[in-house]
Amino acid sequence: MNPSNIVYCLSELFDVNLNLNITQISKNELLIAKRVAEIINTLISSDQFDYDAEVTLDLTTDLQDCYNENDSIGTNIDGNDADDEWDRTEDLKENCKLNSYSIEYMREAVDFADVKDSSGKRRRSWKTIKHRYQSLPDENYISRFRKYIAQQGTKRQKTQNIDQVVYKNFLNAREQYLPIHDIDIQRWALQAAKQMNLDDFQASITWLLEFKKRHGICSRKITNIVTKKDINNFDNIKKSEEEFLQKFHQLSGKYLPKQILNTDQVGIEKELHSTRTLSIKGERKTFGSVVSKNATTHSYTIQPTISLEGKLVGPMFLCLQEPKGRMGNIVKRNLFEPKNVLITCSSSGKLTSSLVCYWRDKVLVPSIGKKTLLLSDSWSGHNDESIYHDIKSTKKTIHRIQIPPKTTSDIQPVDKYFNRQMKVLAKRLYNRVALDQLNVNLYERNNIIKLVSLIHNQLPAPVFEKMIIYSRYACGYLKDDPSPFKNVNEVCFPNLTINQNCQIDKCFESAFISCSWCSTKMCFHHFFIEYHFHD
Repeated sequence: MNPSNIVYCLSELFDVNLNLNITQISKNELLIAKRVAEIINTLISSDQFDYDAEVTLDLTTDLQDCYNENDSIGTNIDGNDADDEWDRTEDLKENCKLNSYSIEYMREAVDFADVKDSSGKRRRSWKTIKHRYQSLPDENYISRFRKYIAQQGTKRQKTQNIDQVVYKNFLNAREQYLPIHDIDIQRWALQAAKQMNLDDFQASITWLLEFKKRHGICSRKITNIVTKKDINNFDNIKKSEEEFLQKFHQLSGKYLPKQILNTDQVGIEKELHSTRTLSIKGERKTFGSVVSKNATTHSYTIQPTISLEGKLVGPMFLCLQEPKGRMGNIVKRNLFEPKNVLITCSSSGKLTSSLVCYWRDKVLVPSIGKKTLLLSDSWSGHNDESIYHDIKSTKKTIHRIQIPPKTTSDIQPVDKYFNRQMKVLAKRLYNRVALDQLNVNLYERNNIIKLVSLIHNQLPAPVFEKMIIYSRYACGYLKDDPSPFKNVNEVCFPNLTINQNCQIDKCFESAFISCSWCSTKMCFHHFFIEYHFHD
């Protein structure tokens, strides 16, 4: 071995030009040089020697803390292991050391350590740096920080930054009610990876699934459509909601819960059909059948009224669609007229201002006491204040307050929860008729009336009082949550009904529904055809 070569290699390792930066040699420098020379001479003169390498890993936490319990290595669905390999290799080698430090912390520490004096030398010792940044185990961390800052952070940190960027884009899009799909999330991730020079990142299906799971993201059916104008006016809409609720709370103290009512019109297609079904995985098209397409585009209107104490008030108001806006004598003679439904009609199947007056006189006024606080929406048919003032002859007073426009989905109790429960009953009936191919046309006039009557008869049962009260609570009219409660599916269509037979007249047909009043299990025939009306 040549000592000159060893000295030259040392100068290269320390990046020192032996011909430059020579100053007066101190005693300590001379002592270190002698000891290094002794070591080199010993190595040169020895015939053989043993070399022991000791590798240490300085951590701020225990090794097991380097693994995030939420980081799981799952099956890679698309067979792409590129993203998962980072978790298995890069994390173990480097992130255990650096994962606890943010990029900002690294930059601050490096900037502090790299401050130079007037001669261009770094003027801060490791002792000073350690005093300022006490979490650093040794001075090698400064060079490591410097390296990873040059690389724009570790791969783990970059993937975390990608996650933050993509989630921010997601929230921004949903705040504008824009539709988002899986491919959009992957596209945002790849754009962010490109900006961070993370060329190996591929936004695999595994990464996508973990991202959605981490942030609680799932596919949802769009149930409400708004315009950009609505979005821009969102603050004003929210303000009108708050002002209305404040007004309600000021007025409601003068009324009993049974004197505070809410009513709303609900359009129902003549033939309801399910928009979801079980089918074969991978099929190109999923079809659903109906008896009449025309019946799916034409509707009738019902108008329920509920009270703050959780009860239905008065009969159901039903407006049928008749071509000429009226029923002929033959139709009237054969009309099914249950006692809990008040029937009228129009050419469109929708209510008019004159029909609102008819509802007021035949449904509302006979069902209320001396005074009533009525909540209804901004539909033009209700806006004429004289409708509720022209009842002085009845010695009753109705104080109507109008729910602001664009707020009904939030603070209209009937809209918020109750309407959905009515439609659950209706859809169950339509689905059973279609699936079992029963010879019943539910869109025929008398069958519509019978269906509406049975729905209205089931919902006033005491078991649904808390459910109706919840509609008020969900809108902000009540402070106390009435939960727990049971909804229509849980009461009328419990899973146990599947294994039971009809309990009427020794019928051996499978049960279709459980009566909300008496819990009797009935087949479709005994519930609908035989008209199970519970008095």
